[in-house]
Amino acid sequence: METENFGTVAISVTVVATLLITTNYFFGPKYDSREPPVIHQKIPYIGHVIGLLQHGLRYFELLSTKHPLPAFTLQTLGKKVYVVNSPDLIAAVQKNAKALSFNPFVSFVSPRIFDAGDEANAIIHDNIDGEKGPWGLLHDTSRGMHIALAPSDSLDWMTNTMLTKLEEHIEPLGVGNDEVEVDLYKWVRKGITVASTEAVRIHNPGITQGIG
Repeated sequence: METENFGTVAISVTVVATLLITTNYFFGPKYDSREPPVIHQKIPYIGHVIGLLQHGLRYFELLSTKHPLPAFTLQTLGKKVYVVNSPDLIAAVQKNAKALSFNPFVSFVSPRIFDAGDEANAIIHDNIDGEKGPWGLLHDTSRGMHIALAPSDSLDWMTNTMLTKLEEHIEPLGVGNDEVEVDLYKWVRKGITVASTEAVRIHNPGITQGIG
């Protein structure tokens, strides 16, 4: 009986492995030699998905530590994910917004961040790639940000206000000769939040209390 069970399990594993390999071969994304090196998955087609489910976004950090490359490619469920670690490459990516679209990331993340409903998600996704013309929520938001952040007296005022508030946040660390121990994450979070909200004229003591 044990021999039969073992044989059944072995056959099942072989069939599943064959299906995964076949699926990955026919439906997996094709690799171009100009792309960053591919980090192969132990389980074809779904290996990286399992890693992401187990570790969340930390999975990228684990892979980057194991494979210290400037950039690498992950193939998951017929799609590709590029992980960029080099500061120079990150700057190059940011400067090539027309060639590398940030919109798919926004489409994937925004429902989780904002806990948006079906109607709101439909608005976010409507013409997200701009294929129907220069309109849509992302297009309008991006255009509004470019106009608001263009060089002007208002932008100078916002920058100066933020720097002043950051200076007020940093100064207490230099008072006296005693060493000051802080939780870096909480300290930075509070400083940036207070400074940025003041810079856009949001004065709310509750913000400071909520992140103290």
